[in-house]
Amino acid sequence: MNHASETRQYMLESNNAKNMTTSDFIVTNTRNRYHLIPYIGNKSGFADIFDVLMPDVTGRRIYDLFGGGGSFSVYCCYKFGSENVTYNDNNPVITNFIKSVRDHTVELLDEYEKHRELSSEKYYYTIRQKDNLETGVAGAGRFLYLAKNAFSGKIRFNRLNKFNAPMRKNSRCPNIDRELFMNTSKIIQNMEIRNEMYESYRNVSDAFLYMDPPYMNNPNWHYNSVPKTADFVDFVRTVGVNNLIMISEQNHPESLKLPSHYNTYSIKLNRSLQYFTQKNSQEFIITNYPKSQ
Repeated sequence: MNHASETRQYMLESNNAKNMTTSDFIVTNTRNRYHLIPYIGNKSGFADIFDVLMPDVTGRRIYDLFGGGGSFSVYCCYKFGSENVTYNDNNPVITNFIKSVRDHTVELLDEYEKHRELSSEKYYYTIRQKDNLETGVAGAGRFLYLAKNAFSGKIRFNRLNKFNAPMRKNSRCPNIDRELFMNTSKIIQNMEIRNEMYESYRNVSDAFLYMDPPYMNNPNWHYNSVPKTADFVDFVRTVGVNNLIMISEQNHPESLKLPSHYNTYSIKLNRSLQYFTQKNSQEFIITNYPKSQ
């Protein structure tokens, strides 16, 4: 099976809804060069979709405002050069990890190996209790160990920003794809990494902003610092005036009450999006510009 059929197949259809394009993209589980760690809702499997829906970003800076596991930022670094990309996340644990991948890759992988050699259920929970997952290579190594061994491969933080996912049962600590990490480090060398709230980008202009916020109105509390819907929509309306916008969102676009000229594309996911959705999950991509022909 070739790469395109393995990662996803997509079918474009049109309807008569005003200012609305219905595009059914079907995404399946995939691991590729954009996938560093398991992360709820990560977009490593969306690469071909981005190939279709990304606008011309020539002369524009690319901002990934809810960077998470970094899949979209890594994708953009491959496609457009890391000097044009800003990765941002409000979680210092995640941003410290991404910085370690960029700046201290060998040391990070060595830290992981130390944990892998000692790994056990008791050891996992001992590491989970430690603070400073957000500090330096040692913290990034602890986080990587937890992320690779968490139940169902889900990274989860509570409202106090403490990693609280349980350990996978009856499994061995996996090896790390060192080549993947080393290649990613090279690709993101000039990528800017920030640890800020998304609202701090309100005055950005003439840029491309990608927003994949923690799923709003989600009852499962998989995320810390989930934005309030009204605040997020106000932010989008503000930055959408002078920037190109792409949003990935689980809630139906009507609930966001965005301007009528925004375009909506539906995504069907034949993989788990949340704990209670194992197949046929749905997500949307929303843009304030038309799809390139």
